[in-house]
Amino acid sequence: MNNRLPHRINFLLFFVTLLLSFMIKFDPPIWKGYEDTYDYLQQSHKSLLNKSFYFPERKPNFYPRPFTVPLFYKMANSDPDTIIIMQKILHALCTFFLGYVILLFLSKTHSKIIFLILWYLLMSWWNILGWTNMLLSESLSMSFTFLWIASFLFVFHKRTTISIIFHIIITILFSFTRDSWPYILIIFYGMFSIIALLWDKKMVKNSILFLLLSCSIFVVQQKSAQIGQRYRLPIMNNIVFRILPNKEYLQWFTDKGMPCVDLLKMHYSHLDAYEKIYPIYTDSTLSKFSDWAGKEGRPIYTKFILSHPSYLFLLNERPSDLNRIFAYDIGYTDEVRGYSLISQYIFPIFNILIILLLNVFLIYLFIKEKRVIWLLPSVLIAIFTFNAFLLYIADSMEVERHLFVTNIMIQFIGILLVCFILDSELCNRILNKRKKFSTLANGETV
Repeated sequence: MNNRLPHRINFLLFFVTLLLSFMIKFDPPIWKGYEDTYDYLQQSHKSLLNKSFYFPERKPNFYPRPFTVPLFYKMANSDPDTIIIMQKILHALCTFFLGYVILLFLSKTHSKIIFLILWYLLMSWWNILGWTNMLLSESLSMSFTFLWIASFLFVFHKRTTISIIFHIIITILFSFTRDSWPYILIIFYGMFSIIALLWDKKMVKNSILFLLLSCSIFVVQQKSAQIGQRYRLPIMNNIVFRILPNKEYLQWFTDKGMPCVDLLKMHYSHLDAYEKIYPIYTDSTLSKFSDWAGKEGRPIYTKFILSHPSYLFLLNERPSDLNRIFAYDIGYTDEVRGYSLISQYIFPIFNILIILLLNVFLIYLFIKEKRVIWLLPSVLIAIFTFNAFLLYIADSMEVERHLFVTNIMIQFIGILLVCFILDSELCNRILNKRKKFSTLANGETV
C-alpha cells in the first residue's frame, strides 16, 4: 500500500493541477504584442514535406526559428487557443512523467511524498506556469527540458529498447526548441559517459550512443542556424550592448573590418533601454552592418571571445548585470493568477550557496553509499552553469528572458538534493535513532 500511495498522489496532483491550469484565462490574450510569435506562426504554416520548414531561410520581416515550436503549433493547426491548451497539457504531462521517474529512484515513502509536494508546487510557480499562456518558445522549451531529463533517467532505470527510442525522440524535439540546447546535450552526455565508465558499466553503450546522437544534432543545428542566419540578431545585440561602450573592444572589431562603425557610435552607443535597439534591425543605413552580422560576424565574434578571457568569463561585468542571470517573474506573463498564488509565496527557496553546500554533502553520501543517481545534481549544476555563461555571452539582449530557466533549475536541483539526502541510509539511521531515543524517554521497552 505504501509503495502505491506516492504514485496515486502523483496521478491525483496531475489531474487536479491540469484542471486548475485550464481555469486560468486571459482576455484579451497577452501574446499579441510579441513579434517572435508571428515568426513561429508563419513558419508553422509551411508543409512538413518542405525542406524550408526545418531549414528556413532568412527573409524580410521573418526571422527563422528551430523547428520544434513551429511543429507543435502546426499540430494545433496554428490556432492560438489550441496551442495554449496543448502547452498546458504538455506542461502537466512533463510534471507527471518526471514525478513518476524520480519516484523510481527513491526508496523511502516520506522522501517520495515530500518530492511530489515540492515538485508540483514548483511547476505551479508563475515563473513556469505563466509561460503556458504565451505563444513563445519558453513554455515548450521548459516542458521539453524536464521531459528530456525524465526520459534519460527512465533509460537509466529501465534500459529497454523502447525507453531508448523514446529518449531519442524527446532529445531531438528538445534540442530544436532553442539553438543553445545542442551545446548542453554534448556536455551532459559526455559527463554521463565518464560516470558510466567509472561506476556503471552497463550504461556505457547507451551513454556513448546518446553522445554520438548529440554530436549529430549539433552539426544539423549549426547548418540550420547558418541557413536561417539565426546568429544575425544576437551578434548585432552584442555589438551594441557590450562592444560599443568599450573603446578597446570596438577598435578590435574595427580592425577586423566591421562596417558602419561611425554610424553605430553616433546612434546606438550608450543605450539606456533595450527597446531602443529595435530600429537597428530595419535601419537601411546599417544594411552593411546587418549583412556582416549575418555572415562574417559570427566567426569574428567567436575569435574575439576566445582571445579575450576576461570577456569570456564575464570578469568585467557589473554585479547588477550578472544578477540578471538569476531573474524570475520578469513580467512577460502578466500578473500572477489562479493556483500559482500559493507557490508565489514559497519560491524561490534555494540559492546557489545552499545548492553547493547540499551538493557537497550529497557527494559525501555518494562516496559512502554508491548510488549513481546522486551524481545527477552535480551534472545539472555543471551544464546549467555552462548554459548561463553561454547565453549571456551569446546574446546581451533580454538576458532575463533567455535565462529564466536558471532560477527554475536552481529550485529543481535543490528539491532533488533535499529528497536524495532524506532518502539516504544515513538520514534513515538518524531518524531511527531519534525514534528509539523517544521511545526510551517515554519509558517503553525497545
